[in-house]
Amino acid sequence: MSCASKKYVSLMNKVLDQEATEQEKQVLFEHLATCDECRVHFNELNDSTELLRRLTHPQLPAAFTKSVLDHLPPDKRNVIRKWGSRHPVLTTVAICALPMSLVVIGARRQTRDRSGYALVKVSGDQT
Repeated sequence: MSCASKKYVSLMNKVLDQEATEQEKQVLFEHLATCDECRVHFNELNDSTELLRRLTHPQLPAAFTKSVLDHLPPDKRNVIRKWGSRHPVLTTVAICALPMSLVVIGARRQTRDRSGYALVKVSGDQT
């Protein structure tokens, strides 16, 4: 649309969704009276909206949702939770092993880095 205001497209959508105030409807219809391009666009949107409203919605059986959920694969997160609840000691060890190993590795690096340095006494003024 060459008049191109997002304002009018937004107003068109509000009017078609029946969310527009009377003042917004008036502003839109005044603009549509003078702008052929917007009027054509509004009519196309209106026709599309009417076609969608006429579509029939299929009636699903009452047990449809349950049957779909029954055919889904089991949730794998539950397997991990069940294993953790059956083996609480191993779960605790596994959770604590990673941070503790990182602490040990970090401590080793610090001691290794310090061994490379030597203290040097600088002679000079001593006050």
